[in-house]
Amino acid sequence: MDMDKLKKWLELAQGMQGGEFWKSVFDQDFSKQFMNENGNDTFYKGETSFRDDKSEKSFPPIDMYVNPQEVVVVIEIPGIPKDDIELGLSGKVLTVKGIAKSIYPHLQMSYSERFYGEFSRQINLPDVVVPQELSAKFWNGILIIHYNRQEQDIVSIPID
Repeated sequence: MDMDKLKKWLELAQGMQGGEFWKSVFDQDFSKQFMNENGNDTFYKGETSFRDDKSEKSFPPIDMYVNPQEVVVVIEIPGIPKDDIELGLSGKVLTVKGIAKSIYPHLQMSYSERFYGEFSRQINLPDVVVPQELSAKFWNGILIIHYNRQEQDIVSIPID
């Protein structure tokens, strides 16, 4: 592609979505992942950044509550049916993945701040947990995962 065609395409793209085209492109998690995998994360983290600190957070957002007896993880997944969400566990790593679909797939998107597409997020838990110890409830777009912590007795290890 020659430079004139590229410049025309860039001007056209900039005119889309009220001048927010590039911001919307770089605000997508897949763009962040692509840039990080290719070592170009300074492109959107530098002074000419299209992203602000708030949009650096992963999707879906989480809260974790911990005390000596229990752990509760709250995952915000608005607009996604329970059937489109998968939950997995491996040791201390809880994985939530799914797909966020457009509410109006038959209409053309003119502006968007919401996340659409496949997502996967790994959450490091403070304890190793077996799946049978977890309970998960889905309520009003919020996935709540709970488990009771096991008291770990300190075992004395003899030193030779």
